[in-house]
Amino acid sequence: MTLLSCITALTLGVVMIYPPLKLLSDIMLKQEEIEQDILLQQNINRTMELLTRSIREAGYRTSLNSKNESDIQIKQGGLFRGSAAIELMQELPKSLAYDCMGNLLSQERTRGQKTYQHFYLERSRNDPRSAILICQSLDRQGRLHQAELLNQVQYLHINWVNPYAIDTNGLNPKAPTGLIKISLAVQPKSQAARSNTLIEQVRWVAPRHI
Repeated sequence: MTLLSCITALTLGVVMIYPPLKLLSDIMLKQEEIEQDILLQQNINRTMELLTRSIREAGYRTSLNSKNESDIQIKQGGLFRGSAAIELMQELPKSLAYDCMGNLLSQERTRGQKTYQHFYLERSRNDPRSAILICQSLDRQGRLHQAELLNQVQYLHINWVNPYAIDTNGLNPKAPTGLIKISLAVQPKSQAARSNTLIEQVRWVAPRHI
């Protein structure tokens, strides 16, 4: 077999093998993107459940004589695109309870006889176009420490709303109405989602003790 014949055979082999290899590679990449999006959706669900649970339990008090009107503080105009932040306090519950990091709430993790949690956005150091959802709570010495809950966040909106305006644009009165609306949007990292597609979730939660 001459050198020309070998080169011709090799070229024909590559031409015939490339399409199925390319198809297999595309399928594997697509599968990886789908798995990443599923994992991201699960992380968003977990984060929203954590946030709504913390809001629901805020304001708990062991005695009706203690005050809890300021145990939920919503702050607007954050550093990342004017995002919202929320500070939550409650007296130490009698039953087992955990903070946003999964730590068991105890007397050591209180300040002024109350537990403390703070959810807010911080601009990502790796991607300035997105933010990280941060949770702060108290350690066993009563000092603030924090953890990252979710990456690639585009906005976080938290507002007191009119409970009868859930299906409309929602009102934002200055006084609490007993219902809080949370809106969270995350930018997926997958190739298929680079056309400015956002994963958005909206939740309404009613604090039990305010």
